[in-house]
Amino acid sequence: MKLKKLTIRNFRQFYGEVSINFATNEQASVTVIHGENGAGKTSLLNAFKWVLYGTTDFDTNNENILSEKAIAESDQDSIIVMSVTLEFDDDGASYTASREQKFCKGQGLNAQTLGPSVPSLSWIDDAGKSHRSPNPGSQLNQILPENMHGYFFFNGERIEKLSYSSASTQVRDAVKSLMGLNILDRAESQLKKAVVQHFNKEAKDSSSGNLKVLYEEQSTLTDQIQKKEEEIKTWEENKAACDLDIEEIDKSLDSIKIIAQQQKLRKELEAQLDQIKQDKSAAELSLNKNITERGFLAFIESQLAEVKQYLDEMRVRGEMPSKVKATFIDDLINLGKCICGQSLEPGSDCVKTLESYKTTIKDNGVEEKFLALFGVMSHLQSERRTLFTNIHEWTTKLDDLAKRRKELLGRIDELGEEIGGTEDAAEMEKRRARLKEKRQEYNDKCAIGRHQISDWDCAFKEKEKEVEKELAKTSQADLSQRRKQLAKEVADTIGELHEAMAHQVRSDLSKKVDDTFRKIMRKDYWAEIDEDFTLKIFKNIEGHGKQPVLEKSTGENQVTSLCFISSIVNSAKERASKQGVFQKGGIFPIVMDSPFGALDPEYRQKVANLIPALADQVIVMVSKSQWRGEVESELSKRLGKQYTLKYHKPDQDSNEKFEYTNLEEGFYG
Repeated sequence: MKLKKLTIRNFRQFYGEVSINFATNEQASVTVIHGENGAGKTSLLNAFKWVLYGTTDFDTNNENILSEKAIAESDQDSIIVMSVTLEFDDDGASYTASREQKFCKGQGLNAQTLGPSVPSLSWIDDAGKSHRSPNPGSQLNQILPENMHGYFFFNGERIEKLSYSSASTQVRDAVKSLMGLNILDRAESQLKKAVVQHFNKEAKDSSSGNLKVLYEEQSTLTDQIQKKEEEIKTWEENKAACDLDIEEIDKSLDSIKIIAQQQKLRKELEAQLDQIKQDKSAAELSLNKNITERGFLAFIESQLAEVKQYLDEMRVRGEMPSKVKATFIDDLINLGKCICGQSLEPGSDCVKTLESYKTTIKDNGVEEKFLALFGVMSHLQSERRTLFTNIHEWTTKLDDLAKRRKELLGRIDELGEEIGGTEDAAEMEKRRARLKEKRQEYNDKCAIGRHQISDWDCAFKEKEKEVEKELAKTSQADLSQRRKQLAKEVADTIGELHEAMAHQVRSDLSKKVDDTFRKIMRKDYWAEIDEDFTLKIFKNIEGHGKQPVLEKSTGENQVTSLCFISSIVNSAKERASKQGVFQKGGIFPIVMDSPFGALDPEYRQKVANLIPALADQVIVMVSKSQWRGEVESELSKRLGKQYTLKYHKPDQDSNEKFEYTNLEEGFYG
């Protein structure tokens, strides 16, 4: 995909029609758009998103995106047209994507939308034939998936969120989209839902009596499970969104010097709280496992004592184990001499006496069992004591963890009150507290939902057994039942394949991220995408080995995120040349707004040097202060086109009452 031209009409502060022609030369592939804060860089970035997907990243989403000046300049009840057109090349074809929204001018600065925005997509193929898409939204989403657009059209000041630990869901989704694994997602979902439901209905319709009732109950359970799984997915997404917002608030609180120490201490205490949660889970798991496997020992004390006493009595009486072995007596008689030296003549009284002892000696097999049982009794008594010792240790540990957790929560609450008492932080702290409550609410809902699914799943399996019994009674092989089972097995296999491929791409991406990261980072750090799909930075500490870097600057977070985006784009390009059944890839441009804001001069120079290599085409929006110096020096080597956003603000001393932005080719700094 290569962008050629963007035309904007009455979108946000762009009044009238404004066009940008992008650099497409391989040797000069960078287009730079200069503009100060408020001039329209973010609006320009959102114009791409709006034309492709019909949405924006503004706080009010698609509200208030019509130019105020366009409204003011129009007559009442007249029609105002807002539109964005994007021309681009992809896979040998030349496309023109457009989206138009009509408004009716009301009183003052009010304008009502006239229906939804209307997208269109036309193209000329490599044979010169013209086409028009009957489903432009779907086709555009195939060219550049909406859930991936944030990695190609992004705000440089916000991408640091990708390096937050709570962004693992976004990273995982990006990996799956890059791989084209959405097709596996859809296949697994389709098999587990529509296909299984179809065979359930088929089996139910062809059955009668108790079998029909069982199929209906299974169908109800399946519907309940699927509905709850969808709810849990939504709750998980909401919980992840809360985590991201909390981390963002924490970053803002970190920057307020007066509360920096309290904020740092709170984060340390919250990390300890997370560790307590993990320790508690591990202790509960060990306790449950021990009770499940060895809990019976708690109830056999009297039985053990009785058996042990009986065995002891046999031992005291000399019945078990035998003091003299039968083979030993036979050997003495055959030898003809006792161990005391007396001669043992055949038929003598001495020989008769020895032979009489043999009748009191038990069978060797019984004796062996006696010895084994005696040992088991002793072992069980020892294991029983160990069981109670372990239970005591784990319950004591759980009590200690609960006590420590209570202390930490109390101290964290105190710190929250201290931070909330600071004027600059008060509102953020209130919002943070609300997000924490919301997050806990979603977490509780997920836990309850998973428990319900577990119960329903057990009930479903019981119904499966009953169905099998009913089928056995009728001596019939139910085809629908076999098909349904096969669909489930195929879905499970696809799920395993899906996860394995996602982790393979994660591993490949992790290596690419680290390679780029090391080229930029001046510290002896390295980057990884871990098993949980979290972007992390590590360092070596002497005597402790590999340790995560917990305190990262905004600049380091931005560098980490840029390295991830670079790897995504690079991997997509590689996969485009070797497409597989599931792997698709593609060649994408990168459009970035203010990627240098939080970077110091050294990092600016290194990132600016990296940017032209990120993609075959790069569009960068910068302020004057971000452009001068290192950035200008590096990007000028691959510079193809420059534009300047000219912002006109309302002026009481002139007739200009509304803001608007013009675009001029060249740099007017």
